[in-house]
Amino acid sequence: MKIALLIGSLTLGGAERQLIGLASALKREGHDVELITYRTGRFYEEDVKRLGIRHVTLKKIFRLQLVCSMALYMKRSGCDLMISFLTSANRKACIAHLLYPGFRLIVSERDFSIRVHLHDRIHFLLYRQADYVVCNNFSQEAFMRSHFPKLSSRLLTIPNFVDTALFRPGATSAAEGVVRIITTARICRRKNTLGLIEAAALLRGEAVRFDWYGLVRENGYYRKCLRRIAQLGLENQFRLHIAEHDVASLYHDADIFCLPSYHEGTSNSLAEALACGLPAAVSAVSDNPRYVHEGVNGTLFHPELSASIAEALRRLVSLSAEERATLGLRGRDAVCTALSPATFERRWTELVQ
Repeated sequence: MKIALLIGSLTLGGAERQLIGLASALKREGHDVELITYRTGRFYEEDVKRLGIRHVTLKKIFRLQLVCSMALYMKRSGCDLMISFLTSANRKACIAHLLYPGFRLIVSERDFSIRVHLHDRIHFLLYRQADYVVCNNFSQEAFMRSHFPKLSSRLLTIPNFVDTALFRPGATSAAEGVVRIITTARICRRKNTLGLIEAAALLRGEAVRFDWYGLVRENGYYRKCLRRIAQLGLENQFRLHIAEHDVASLYHDADIFCLPSYHEGTSNSLAEALACGLPAAVSAVSDNPRYVHEGVNGTLFHPELSASIAEALRRLVSLSAEERATLGLRGRDAVCTALSPATFERRWTELVQ
């Protein structure tokens, strides 16, 4: 089967990483796979080349022309199936399917909705063009079944996978001293960088250091974060870094993972950190409580409350290094079972048959 995978760009991100994993799995199954993008961003370009997958970038002058180009490309290329990832690409794929319905369409819904706005109604109405809507978290599937029952027959959930061979506990032994808290996520409002900064100020008396690695999603918000760090005098305790390609080594140098997002799908960074044996302090939103259990492999908090974030982190910081390591190994066992690459690949390859 000839399959086109559609995403905005190959910039660094969890959805992009999952798409590359899906492309690899489909190619191993003998499918003819190609990738379509329409924005700049080539973080995963080398992975695409290594897999021997054709990469086509459509020129974007204005939106209608872009979706027309997608429809025309699907017609001329002879692709049997398009799989789109992320909201913007999903909308464009649905409109392209309206213009040329000669291919099957699967959209991958990777968000977690908390309310229904007008644009959501339009968005999910377009999803009726798709043969399947694949959510990456069970909370989103339940939300869509409740609010958009006409999509129910097309809905299913395939959670993200984590490469447990790449993401595994490091060789370094646990040691006492300054506790290193790591976050790997885009620096933006949704990920709640400011909330973690405020929580860090409440932990000023603890021997802790925060390191946040990620792309800058919103420049104004990033500058606000830097100003707040300076205002609180946290320059030596809280640092913002650019995204790193070798994420596993970052986890190996850390003691605790923290993700303070207001909402999530299935978080790739959480899965990777757990696979690396880190205890996690995360927002009690979406599917996070499926993978992090209070006192078992981490702690949960309310992302709107800095005091809640700080207290959840304090419970982990107060443990000995050996106790944190024990929690971390439990977390790895959980994700190795729930988010294995084999399960992800089997579910997707069965779906595209």
